[in-house]
Amino acid sequence: MMNSLDTNILVYAADEDAVEHKAASAVVDEMLANPEKWIIADQVLFEFYRAIRNPRILRHPLGAPEAALRLQFLQSESGVARCCYDLGQWDGVFSQLAESGTLAARTHDIVLGVTLKSNGVKRFFTRNTKDFHSIGFPELINPIDDHPQR
Repeated sequence: MMNSLDTNILVYAADEDAVEHKAASAVVDEMLANPEKWIIADQVLFEFYRAIRNPRILRHPLGAPEAALRLQFLQSESGVARCCYDLGQWDGVFSQLAESGTLAARTHDIVLGVTLKSNGVKRFFTRNTKDFHSIGFPELINPIDDHPQR
């Protein structure tokens, strides 16, 4: 079963001051221990880079070189597979964006969800499970608040 995670899990795992750190770190540790069962979207890597450099998110944000090293590790040294949005996913993204009631703020989550589902992800770890219900993952897991949803 292919797994993936949202940016918020990586951010909490990187922030030792966060109350969510321990739960998020457990997910990242699982990913690093079994990289063949995980895939991470480039979108998540870019969001992570931006977040760990932001003083509104981390009390001690990283500079560009340190943040880039974190990306490099996840991208090429962790053993975790990577994926990115593909033009062939447009119909899936567009159909959700065109639905009545879709909030503009969900745009990036929809693109991420469709990208991951198209790449075989069955279990997705995020604190924001409600933002991914429309994607149709068999399992949405909130490891922070411990409420897996099927």
